Formats: sequence, structure tokens, C-alpha cells
Amino acid sequence: MINLNNISKLLSSKQQEDILSATEYVYDISGTKYLIFDGATTKLCLSHAYNFIFDKLTGDFKRWGTSFEDDPGFGPVGPELLDLEISVNGCPNACPFCYKNNKNVPATNMSLDTFKSILDKFPKSLTQVAFGITGVQTNPDFIPMMKYCREVGVIPNFTLSGIDLTDDLAEQCSKLVGALAVSAYQQDKNICYNTVKKFVDLGLKQTNIHLMVSEQTLDFVYEVLNDRQVDARLADMNAIIFLGVKPKGRAKDKYTPLSTEKFRKLIEYSFDKKLAIGFDSCSAPKFESAIKSMKLNPLQEKMLLSCSESCESSLFSSYINVYGEYWHCSFAERNEGQQMVNVLEAKDFLKDVWYSEALKDFRQKSIGSMKDGCRNCTIFDL
Repeated sequence: MINLNNISKLLSSKQQEDILSATEYVYDISGTKYLIFDGATTKLCLSHAYNFIFDKLTGDFKRWGTSFEDDPGFGPVGPELLDLEISVNGCPNACPFCYKNNKNVPATNMSLDTFKSILDKFPKSLTQVAFGITGVQTNPDFIPMMKYCREVGVIPNFTLSGIDLTDDLAEQCSKLVGALAVSAYQQDKNICYNTVKKFVDLGLKQTNIHLMVSEQTLDFVYEVLNDRQVDARLADMNAIIFLGVKPKGRAKDKYTPLSTEKFRKLIEYSFDKKLAIGFDSCSAPKFESAIKSMKLNPLQEKMLLSCSESCESSLFSSYINVYGEYWHCSFAERNEGQQMVNVLEAKDFLKDVWYSEALKDFRQKSIGSMKDGCRNCTIFDL
């Protein structure tokens, strides 16, 4: 069992100083107290069976339960991450695999007031917001929204293509965002590569590339991995992130999820070339299967598996669309059999949303899907 009095050994000296001056919040949930310390650079949650440390500067996140070996089943004091859609349509990209079916027609945007009202409902367990915006110019309140995140101690992140990025917007974003990802598209990968260089030159170390991985896009995935090794524009970027395709929207019946075997070869190639990579939680079962087949030494295997988290929807993360509707993840939205909760009508987020019957039912199914140490998607057959 962790001795909470000795938690300081997990913190650097600067983090300890930060926590001493942090704002303290206390949540009582079914008789269990959760303490959250929100500092300028560190967020710390402490309780008997659920704890985390989040470094706001680097994005480093550690979570544990009653012991360091114990991994809690879900976040009892609320989600750690929020995936928030602030724009629908008004998209300059027209991706052939867009699961949202976004088009370059007049956009529906979330207002700044609505955004603030949603964020204000969240418990202080929230560490990061991942903005869903079709183009960086689509929602005129994008920059004020990121500023408000910073004001309330939450780190903003987002994904862009770069197609509508201006130098002024890039400079503003680089000062506010914690991390961002630039989507690489086969029709013109140079837009991505130039955008990566722009942000790296502005000092944003956490600049990544997003790659949609499927049977149909695999050749392009390897092309980008090879470019990462030789293209000077990508020399100082952070990591390439693999995103698995879902049979939804324009991707349905046109793009096929990569087989477990081909995904294993992709991971092996990346390791062999010493490339920094990441992946979405939907791909965690394939990643962990790959790691277990590589005959690594036990310490290496344990370390790599500890970096992997399978489906965390409604367990540690949340998704809210442009209309203020909570769905378990963006892929669950309006899918048959899935339920939503209206966040705008919620008076108490924990009671009305996080512990609603819809979320508790999904959570139980997700935890029950565990196989070989991974939770599996209960919505799609991946």
C-alpha cells in the first residue's frame, strides 16, 4: 500500500515546491475522499485506491491504485481527459476516410460561453482537453478557448492538417498548446511536413504526426516513417502516432483495419529504426500482442506494456460533441445501441453524467471486455 505521507519521493524538487502552493480540492464520493492539488506545473490526485501525477510541462502522466503495481479500473473522481468537438463542417481537408463526414460547407461551431459552461462543470481531475476542430480557422473562438483552458489549469491539445494555418495563428497556438499533432495526407504530405517544422521552430517540442493506419494506407505509412529518418523538416519532431481506422462515415466499406500481423511488423520496423511512435487506445490490443511476440527481456516488455492503455472511454476519458452531448467516444456518437447524456442540462457532472446509468452500463461492458490484459472495443469489431 502507498503511504500518502511519502508521496513526495515521486515528485521532483520543483514539483514539490509547486504542490506546496497549489490549490487544494476535496471530493467525497460514497464516503471516500479524493484530494486534488492543482499547481502551476503539476496536478496531483491522492486517495487510497486512485492516484495520479500529471506534469503540465511535459505531459508525463502516472496513475496507480493501492500500490504501484495496481491499475485502477476507472477514474472515480471524474475523467482525466476530455475530447471536445468545437466544430462540425467548415472543413478545408475533405479527407476520404473522415468518420465524421465533415464537409467544406458552413460550419456549426460551439460558442465560447457554451465551452466555458461545459469546462466549468468538470471536476478538477481533468488534466487535458483535446480539441476537435475541422480547421484551425473554423471556430473563431478557438484561441480564447485554449486561453480559458490555461486559466482553469487544464492543458489544451489539438490536431490540424496545416492547410489553413497562418504564421500568426501558429505563433499564438504554440504559446498555448501542450502538444499537437499534424495529420499527414497522401495527396500532399509537404503541407504536414512544413507545418511540423513551423511548430518545432517555434519551440513546441511536443509536435507529432498523425497517420491513419489501414490496409489501404499502409504503403504511405511506411513512406512517412522513412521520411522521418531523412527529411530535415522532421528532424526535431516528437513522435509519429498511429491511428486505427473505424468503419464509420466515409471510411466505412472503403478502408480496412490493419491485421494484427501487419501491425506487429509496423511496430518492429519502428523499433528497428529507433523511431519514436505512439498509437491510439483502439490499437492497444494489437500493440500489446506485438510486444508479447517479440521475445523481449522481461523488463523491456513490462516497460513497453506500461506505456499502453487500451480503451479508456468513460473510464478515464470523455467525449462531448459540438451540441454538448456526452457520448462514450467520438466513434460511439449516434451509433445504434449507444446512449448519450446532455451535459448542458447537467447540474452536477459527477452525479448526472459520470455516474449516470448510461455511463455505468458502458463502463461495466468495457471492463468486462478485458482479454489478455486489454479492454476491447464494445462498439466495433476491430
